[in-house]
Amino acid sequence: MNKTDQILACRVLANDYLYGRWQKIINTVCSLKDSASCDNYSTLSDFARLLLSISPVEILKEDWMPALLSQRTSFTEARLRYCATHLLSACNNLACRNDQQYVYKLQLFCISFSDLLRSDADFMLIADIFSSSDSSTLLSQSIRIFYLAYRRRLRKSFPQQMTVVLGMHRSGTSALTGLLGNLGISGPLDPLGATENNLLGYWESTSLVTSSDRFLASQNSHWSQLYHWSFGWWKSAAALEWIDSYWHDLQNAYNTNEHFVLKDPRLCILLEGMIPCLVDSLLQLDFLLILRSPVEVVISLCKAEEISPYDALNLWIGSVFRAECMSRPYSRNIFTYNQLLNKPQTILDSFGLNWKQSFMESRLDQATSFLRPSLYRTKVDNVRESFVATNPELTSLLALAEQIFDGFQHPTPDIARASEKLRYQWVEILADR
Repeated sequence: MNKTDQILACRVLANDYLYGRWQKIINTVCSLKDSASCDNYSTLSDFARLLLSISPVEILKEDWMPALLSQRTSFTEARLRYCATHLLSACNNLACRNDQQYVYKLQLFCISFSDLLRSDADFMLIADIFSSSDSSTLLSQSIRIFYLAYRRRLRKSFPQQMTVVLGMHRSGTSALTGLLGNLGISGPLDPLGATENNLLGYWESTSLVTSSDRFLASQNSHWSQLYHWSFGWWKSAAALEWIDSYWHDLQNAYNTNEHFVLKDPRLCILLEGMIPCLVDSLLQLDFLLILRSPVEVVISLCKAEEISPYDALNLWIGSVFRAECMSRPYSRNIFTYNQLLNKPQTILDSFGLNWKQSFMESRLDQATSFLRPSLYRTKVDNVRESFVATNPELTSLLALAEQIFDGFQHPTPDIARASEKLRYQWVEILADR
């Protein structure tokens, strides 16, 4: 990677830092450390190590040490500790609920860190990100969200191992979560009951769904409109209050001392607000992404709910896009509803060693018999032609969704770039409406 590309990658990481994507930074450090061509990424590697060392994840450890970069003489231990002191002081003020001093200390941290970056010939091209007027405001919210989880972890009231099922409504998320529940993975203590639209139950927590819907209503929104939400929706005080209450409700809705599975299609977007909490040092986490043909989902959803095909199709695109992007830095498995129904054992085998101790092998036959292929009635080959004929104005939108569906089943190393191109096409279609 040439120097220009490394600087661009560093700028992306700097924004990840402000947005609280600590796990992505951790993964970057680990991947470059293990890379045989690390010397070709020296600028990116140094910057990733620097960011990680002054992240809240590291700074609150009792044995914290600054990341000394041997080739960068301006980055002395004294200067690094000076920056870190401002951040640690901000965290202390947050813990003491001294909000005004918390804000001021974070501003000092951003200013001092920006000055530090300017002292290096490479990093001076990144310094503006931390000196911008909204950098400390953004970082402030990210750290507040992180601290919600950190505080709960200190009190031993935060999950130890959690699997999150992500997928659009009517995509098989209930079937997948029910399968795991029958295998012995802990589910909600207050499950939503079965309905005529979901005969085998939703496997979602009643209190958490109620919490999410109440928050959406407070924002004059509805789950069917989540595809309109910007990526920065979680920056508000109302969002912070909801995130805090969600973790509180989750603690009561699940046995968090056990490995449990959390499922709610709304989380394809709403979980974005909890990303600063989701780091290896706080909990063991993995994602299961289940995909289903967009035309099947839209027809099924429109039958079950009062939602237009236009909203349903855009919600499919938005949910899949953001679930894939959000889960990228974490352990995850991606598969389709078809694969789950036809080869459940293959899907279970793909989950890896971390799952073995959670499964009850004796219940495997019972668990797989929970899946009912007979309930899979809306199939693309039977409905696509009539759907396009009835909704000709959605032809291009459906074609894009199908392209996403095909591409995301087997993500390649350049999934981020491919996803951005597809998202640009989606925004063009939305803008032309």
